[in-house]
Amino acid sequence: MLLLPALALTVLTLAGTAYLDLHDRTGQLRERYAPAMVELAHARTSLALAHDEATRRLGDHGRDPLLQTDLVGLGERYPALLTEAAQSLNNAAQTEALRTAQEQEVRVVSGLVVAYDDWIGWAGSHHESKALRTAGLDYATSLLNDVGSPDKPMAVLDRIAALERELNEDAAELSGWSALSAVTASAALLAALVFVFVVAGTLEFIHSQLHVVSVVLALYALPVLLVLGVLVLGAVGQHRAQREVRQAGVELAAVGASVKADPLIEDLDGQLAVKLRGTHPGSWALAAEIALAVGAAGAVASGFTLFHYGRRHLQILWRTS
Repeated sequence: MLLLPALALTVLTLAGTAYLDLHDRTGQLRERYAPAMVELAHARTSLALAHDEATRRLGDHGRDPLLQTDLVGLGERYPALLTEAAQSLNNAAQTEALRTAQEQEVRVVSGLVVAYDDWIGWAGSHHESKALRTAGLDYATSLLNDVGSPDKPMAVLDRIAALERELNEDAAELSGWSALSAVTASAALLAALVFVFVVAGTLEFIHSQLHVVSVVLALYALPVLLVLGVLVLGAVGQHRAQREVRQAGVELAAVGASVKADPLIEDLDGQLAVKLRGTHPGSWALAAEIALAVGAAGAVASGFTLFHYGRRHLQILWRTS
């Protein structure tokens, strides 16, 4: 009498554990990693565009500064872009997607951005002197995008690009089947097969001993199998969402510094939000919880039904003995 409900609860526990593990990792990718990827792409492109604006106004490669530099200095676009970059770095650090070492790296990058701005400002304040202006621009440029060792990036843009690569690698590692979800899902399928055979055998036993076709017991056992179907559909949605986050990370890291960079990043972010909404991760989680509750109720009800049949079987045995 206890074998059937025990098997049902085992199937539900294993399947629920596998699904909820997938759902939890999808939530981390959606709520933490995707925003961090977007913010790092914003920071990288904004810094590169700010540098282009600064060198355009101050002159580089032997060019003279723009005439309006005497009146408006670096203008409004350069400080606006630099502020956007600093804010994006701060936002990325607050997403909780970064490990401790990566958060420290973001703080280092933020400090280098401040130093870069100081040198650009110094070059701007000495724009009338070609030697001083060039020295300030050269040093600021080396802080921003001087190519160092690939294993140990030193410049700001190289450090941000390295963070983007690490974040994409972390997202790829978080996606897919973990050891927990793979083991519990496999065990749930095996337990479900055993459950089907036990249900069939129990129905046959009841029919042969009590001459009863137990439709009620079959109906109580059916939700357990329906739960598996719901969880499989939900798992497909979770995997699709995880794949979309990984692909978006690759595309965001490939966005170059141009006037279309910001709209392109926002477009990728919007597309990702739509795709993640389309997988209904929250709705599937609610559906999974309801399905698990219904399945558990069916398992308990099947136990009471078997207890009732057991009493009838004992009564028949007593009468015939």
